[in-house]
Amino acid sequence: MDPDLSLVLPKADMSDERAFSCQVTAGAAGSAEGMAQLRVYEPPEPPELTANPGILSVMERSVSEIATCSSRNANPAPTISWFKDGARLEAPIERNDDMYVVSRSVKEASGLQSVSSTLYLRPSKADKDAQFQCLVQYPLPQGKVGNATSERFSLVLHYFTENVEFMLESPLVIKEGDDVRLRCRGDGQPEPEYIFYRVQASKVMELATKQDGVLILPSVSRANSGTYRCQVLDFDSPPEVQLEKEVTIHVNYLDPLTLHPGRRVTVPLGGDVTLTCSGQGSQPPKLVWRKGKERVAHGGTHTLRSVSYHVAGAYTCEASVPSVPGLQRDQTVQVTVEGKPEMEERPTQHRLPGEGQHIQLTCSAVGHPEPELSWSLPGVKPVVSSTGNRVTSEVTVEVTAALAKSTIWCQARNRFGEATQHFTLEIEPPAATPSSSPPAAGGPEPQGGSGAAVVAVVVCVLLLLLIVGFFYCMQRRGHLPCGAGEKRSLTPKEGSAEDPPVEMKTDKRNEQTGLLGPSGGCGGVDGGHEC
Repeated sequence: MDPDLSLVLPKADMSDERAFSCQVTAGAAGSAEGMAQLRVYEPPEPPELTANPGILSVMERSVSEIATCSSRNANPAPTISWFKDGARLEAPIERNDDMYVVSRSVKEASGLQSVSSTLYLRPSKADKDAQFQCLVQYPLPQGKVGNATSERFSLVLHYFTENVEFMLESPLVIKEGDDVRLRCRGDGQPEPEYIFYRVQASKVMELATKQDGVLILPSVSRANSGTYRCQVLDFDSPPEVQLEKEVTIHVNYLDPLTLHPGRRVTVPLGGDVTLTCSGQGSQPPKLVWRKGKERVAHGGTHTLRSVSYHVAGAYTCEASVPSVPGLQRDQTVQVTVEGKPEMEERPTQHRLPGEGQHIQLTCSAVGHPEPELSWSLPGVKPVVSSTGNRVTSEVTVEVTAALAKSTIWCQARNRFGEATQHFTLEIEPPAATPSSSPPAAGGPEPQGGSGAAVVAVVVCVLLLLLIVGFFYCMQRRGHLPCGAGEKRSLTPKEGSAEDPPVEMKTDKRNEQTGLLGPSGGCGGVDGGHEC
């Protein structure tokens, strides 16, 4: 006992669960007693669930054991209840042919209690997807209640087939070459076997027996069109249940296209031709003509008028059924235009800065039969290439003055005729040096240089006048000897032999009248020193 007269029971166990009395004695006043009932609470271990692992038949007329739920070592004894899809099952304890529970309770050597509950139920087909579990409830001090639930479980049921479904899974619209998938499904459990048949008039042909109920028809053709039957093998089903279903499939098709006048057509240059395409199928096809990626005509007819070489090539007729995606065919006709060669436009005039340059000349012609190309240049080795009805020839030559003056041509020839293309080479003249002479009358002036040429001429004339005036002035002053009609040559003292001499010629008339001033002198006032 504690000093405050309290009774303490350390580590109480089930042996301490009983009534305790307390007696108080007060001498002559007498004594009194009090009673206290001790309750020991112990929560149970997690619930243990044992479900029936067997197959339960819904055709039984009595209940089957479903599962047992156990709760061990608790005090006070817990209670067990059952739930289906979250709803409590109001199962009685009295035995019957629908549902009841059997409960058991065991007191362990430790004094704790263990309880179990077994659920008995006559299952139905509606229970095939149901989830079951048990709930354990146990009291706690102060009037509280604890809860523990088991894991969920479902039943493995055996029930007969009541409904059969036979369907086309993919594709919904069938065309030749598709893989067709048919699925047959019965709602019996376990899964029954399925037998597939092909129904043709009064003849029924067995195709396959499947456990998964799937029949695959690979790469179907129009011959696969018809009726297919599925039969479910379930001997537990009553006679009134229809265990056979049928599906009819239709395979869309498109026959190969027919071309007229044929897959190869030859037409003369400038002529006309009509291409015709036709096709048949499970539905009327839509026809278009294409050349490459370009659509050139709608419908089965395409007419080419006054044909030229550029219209030659491959024309494709495409047939499709818009209501059946992917159902299409095509056929190609090769149109050949024949006639004499035609030259293609290419640069024929070439201007070069001078001789010794190398230039590549290209000649191209179209025609059928394929034309042969030849050059007027002897000794060259042309590089020839061809694409379709086009032939190209390339030569590389060194430019000379003689070559520029000659006639250069390329000729294309076939059995229908020939065509020629001429080339012109022009060598640019060397750049001219500046000249003091004015341009010739009517001659062209250099672009952007006419003003500079006029200025140069004026400057040269002024310089010439100054030189003449200088020598005239020196003669008048007597610094230079001179005579009438006399010619003198003035040569620079240190000039080179290549420098041209300057020749001065006097004129009596100019001496007497004066050249540079009114006084007849070179700046003198008396006009003396004349020569």
